Amino acid sequence: MDIVIAAILSSLWLLAVLFFRLNRIWLPFYIIGSVGLAFLVIFIGRNSPIEPALQTAVAQGVHAITELINIPTDTFDAAPGALLVLVISQDVGWTMLQVTVESSGLLESGVVLGMLAFYPAWSYRRKFSYIVLALVLTYLANIIRLLVIVATLHYLGKDSLLISHTIIGRAVFFVGVILIYWFLLTRPTLSSVRKKLDDEMVAS
Repeated sequence: MDIVIAAILSSLWLLAVLFFRLNRIWLPFYIIGSVGLAFLVIFIGRNSPIEPALQTAVAQGVHAITELINIPTDTFDAAPGALLVLVISQDVGWTMLQVTVESSGLLESGVVLGMLAFYPAWSYRRKFSYIVLALVLTYLANIIRLLVIVATLHYLGKDSLLISHTIIGRAVFFVGVILIYWFLLTRPTLSSVRKKLDDEMVAS
């Protein structure tokens, strides 16, 4: 039933996008297109091997870096996104972190994909290059977020898990995502508007 509803909503979304595109009504085209694509990407990701693959990639990425900085971690091949962290403070022992949809980067990747893919002022080549760069940067920002959580848990103990995950980790990731949006979307948009205004002033 969820698949049927998703197919109907996707068809309505596509018709709306085509209508606004053909009539060159750009604001509804961009809003409806980007939001709809974000939801579609997230829905497909959560109901396909994409999300487990992202969870595994994030867990393995964090594990590879922690080995370089001498923080003992391990992963479960049978459980995508499961990351073990050796806690050395307080009660010594392993603590398991589970990379869920919140930590996999799927939500943020869907949003940035929709925002960049439907930006009407860019060529397809520029959109593609920006999307690839945005997805890579989102993945790296998520790795940094989890590294902060792992390091805090490792050195300060299990009691720090709530603060490191809920406050510190989310703050780090939020700042990272805002910077990605700024450099790949907001700054180019402001530059284009400024250039257009300067050209109009010169022409007048």
